[in-house]
Amino acid sequence: MQDRPVFAAVEAMEHLTADTCRRFPGVDGRRLADIRFDRFLPLDTPDPLPAFNQVDENDDGSIRTTLITRFKSPGARISRTLGHVSLTLGRDLPAAIEPPLEAAASITGVCTAVDPARIYREMVPFGPSYRNLCGPLLISADGALARVRSPHPVDPRSDLYLGSPYVLDAAFHAACVWCQRFCGIVAFPVSMDRRTAVHPTRLDEVYTARVVPVQTGHEPFVFDIFIYDDTGRLCEAANGVHMRDISGGRTIPPQGFRLQTHGDPLTPFRRRLSGMVLLERDAAATFAVTALSENEKRRLTPMVPDRGRGYLSARLALKRLSRSLSGDGDYRPSREIETVAENGQSPQCPLADGTRTDCAVSHDRRFTIAVAAGQPVGVDVEPLSPKPLGAMHLYMDAGEQTVVNQSPLGRADASLRVWSAKEAAAKALGIHLADSWERTRVMAVGPESSLLEVDGGKPQAATHATIDGHLFTVLIMDDWS
Repeated sequence: MQDRPVFAAVEAMEHLTADTCRRFPGVDGRRLADIRFDRFLPLDTPDPLPAFNQVDENDDGSIRTTLITRFKSPGARISRTLGHVSLTLGRDLPAAIEPPLEAAASITGVCTAVDPARIYREMVPFGPSYRNLCGPLLISADGALARVRSPHPVDPRSDLYLGSPYVLDAAFHAACVWCQRFCGIVAFPVSMDRRTAVHPTRLDEVYTARVVPVQTGHEPFVFDIFIYDDTGRLCEAANGVHMRDISGGRTIPPQGFRLQTHGDPLTPFRRRLSGMVLLERDAAATFAVTALSENEKRRLTPMVPDRGRGYLSARLALKRLSRSLSGDGDYRPSREIETVAENGQSPQCPLADGTRTDCAVSHDRRFTIAVAAGQPVGVDVEPLSPKPLGAMHLYMDAGEQTVVNQSPLGRADASLRVWSAKEAAAKALGIHLADSWERTRVMAVGPESSLLEVDGGKPQAATHATIDGHLFTVLIMDDWS
């Protein structure tokens, strides 16, 4: 740290736990509490530092163990001690707290992909043994999703109580990058409320780390971290990871990396909808399929990979939408939230109380969006493209073509909004797209809203928004029968 080699916190936790469990064989070494990283233990001192494990038995039968070093200042006769890392074992703790599978396997919102080479070059200054993020790190306001590897050292240990130290360490790095992006601060762990090694991670394996922000309004920032294997089995949970700037402001994020917020472009949607979930279709863990019901899995099986990714992303979005609308106390297993209607085609959003709400879902090659409202609703997402312009004669009548040709938006943007509004209308009405072309008529096109009518009825407003080169459209059928 800061160009000085230090004893890694994850290694310190392993050594303390292993030593204490050898001395007290009845202690559960896989449930730790009140973990504190008080100060670094430098490893570049000219002389070896005498270190030992100080053990204190608490009244409740738990054990407090602390990594202590002893040193003598130049010219002083009396030795002093310093505590570096401390933790409690043997406390009666409940099972690890983890998120629902669909939330563990995905992150919502617009994602930023960060290459590990850049992370370890510019953001997390650690040596080669602790550079174990692999594959792009995906981060959004909803947290981080990371692939982390556990290397196989030349001289591996066979008595690891907590599992591979490299996996949780890499998850800390993911949280550090998140803090730099969304808080503008280079933060590292200073304490943890709890750590549970449910199925200790193994050397020479690859895992998925899900980082969940808990409190990020001020320091210390607090996160929950969950480690999964590729079957979706929870291997490790770190609840209440407290992080802060430990450099005194000397270390700062790379220039331009902090997200500069300019408002939420989907705010007009949120005002009218009862719920909305936006995902990037590639922001899904390798085990995401384990969140599906048996019926959903059967439908996924014959799909080609590209179509399958869109289908899977839509299922995750609808499950997250269902959970958010059901509120606290929704303990349904993810597999019991069935998002395919009985007709085998339409999406559905079943709530925890057994009711269903009007919903719609759409995806393109990057984004998936699921929405819910109190009345029929449709949604569409399209990449910004002039492609619909060439097929105007198929889905527009002469009057609509005149609207497009005279639009100050330009013919390409206007035609895309007409196409997208009719896509949203088809979903709101539950009809085929070709029928929507015939039954809907777009009367006006604007950058943020367009007007259309269905079967000559009351004009309906389709709301538009753009994000990163993609057009989103939501249509709520007001007073429709």
